[in-house]
Amino acid sequence: MASDLRLRRTLTVRSPVDGAKLVLTKNRGESREHVLMKAALWVLYRPHFPDLRVEVRIGDAFKPDLVALAPPPGGLAYGDLEPTFWGEAGKVTPKKWASLLRRFPDTHFVWARWNERLQPHAATLQRALGSRPRRAALEVVRIPPSVLVGLEADGTLDVRFEDEPGNGIAVERVRVAWGNA
Repeated sequence: MASDLRLRRTLTVRSPVDGAKLVLTKNRGESREHVLMKAALWVLYRPHFPDLRVEVRIGDAFKPDLVALAPPPGGLAYGDLEPTFWGEAGKVTPKKWASLLRRFPDTHFVWARWNERLQPHAATLQRALGSRPRRAALEVVRIPPSVLVGLEADGTLDVRFEDEPGNGIAVERVRVAWGNA
């Protein structure tokens, strides 16, 4: 079984875009796949969210696996930093999704799954969303086991979305439609 394979306590990855480095720590009870999904999401979305951070509490009941924060419209005088990107890797309950989607309609959400079909998870997000309006993307991403092939000796993780040009390991994604799309 893939999750039985060993992963060092830390994994260092580099972005192929700019060489930026991320050090991930494998926590007790966390699967190797979970760590690799966070690494892949960081590489895939960092070009669009340069301040993307991993495993950071943001003052919410839920802690995102990955998050990018920005001041609210009008600046910090109008409130705390708000998530512009929120990434989850692995299992997430429909109740959690419903809460997040209700409270953060302007946040780009991504749900990474390890080598699974995406449509059932996209349907879960659509049900959690209901008829609520959204103003930001909602995606499900399939991280294939071949992502390990894209991890080079220096830690560079060469992954790309299958609908984008390049030579890295292709990652599939589904954009979830909503009522006002």
